Amino acid sequence: MNTKQFQYVLTLAHEGSFSRAADLLNITQPSLSQYVKKIEKEIGTELFARTNGDVRITDAGRIYIEAGRRILDIEHQMENAINDIAECKTGSLIVGTSPYRSASMMPAIAGKFKQLHPNMYLVIRERTTAELLDGMEQGEFDLAVTLLPVDGKRFSHEKLSEEEIVLAVPAEWERLPAAECSGRRHPAVSTAVLRKYPLVMLTETQYMQQQVDDLLYGGEEQTAPAVVVKSLEAQIEMVRSGVGAAVVPSGVERFCRDGSVVFYSFSDQLLKREPAVIWRKNVRLSKTAQELIDVIKTIEW
Repeated sequence: MNTKQFQYVLTLAHEGSFSRAADLLNITQPSLSQYVKKIEKEIGTELFARTNGDVRITDAGRIYIEAGRRILDIEHQMENAINDIAECKTGSLIVGTSPYRSASMMPAIAGKFKQLHPNMYLVIRERTTAELLDGMEQGEFDLAVTLLPVDGKRFSHEKLSEEEIVLAVPAEWERLPAAECSGRRHPAVSTAVLRKYPLVMLTETQYMQQQVDDLLYGGEEQTAPAVVVKSLEAQIEMVRSGVGAAVVPSGVERFCRDGSVVFYSFSDQLLKREPAVIWRKNVRLSKTAQELIDVIKTIEW
């Protein structure tokens, strides 16, 4: 098994589609299909079941990916250890993060890290919160930027900041009656206003939406969404376009400096979430990984 071979299979398993996987891998769909068929022929069984262009990983495929992750993890840890001993500072570090943080924070992090180590590069893999924890445990990443809490028996972590959960409203809407409130980032309104406006929500399986549901609605019936999207970036663009309001983490303001969105804190609840950088408990942290953590801690959150 080589790195490219495993990455092709892993990407296809994650995307569930030859066309989407081929786009991400920057190869043609027929090339990817032929490559996977070649692997399946070599091992003597199918890794994927094909149905009308979509693919579903088989039991054999799961075993292949699990074994591949372990092999590549051992290889990557060996390379990091040798690089540290030789002090040659070449190679790569693999960082898992959400699409939102990849767009808003990783460019600054990658730029600063590149200044420290011109011969190294970062591999950024975008995942959901649940996928980040699973991928971290499986050795897919050297580090992951995710949210606390995490299992202290499995992961070590360094807290990076605190993000206040705030309300984003289209600037074209009538301003809400808000008041200054101690410890809040913006003028504050009651969470009761959420039942008065159409809301742009994330999918129910996403951690951010679950957190919003638990903290703001407490199991009570909530307003039907104006629209449901998959990412914070799409969510804030819907707000910018006037589709509805949204509950988002602070830091999203950096995408709205044109004044198209107005932000409010909540007066009755100070809602927060805690970003952190995590790594596996049982894995030695390389010098360059620790240096990357130091870089991440310097970024404005």
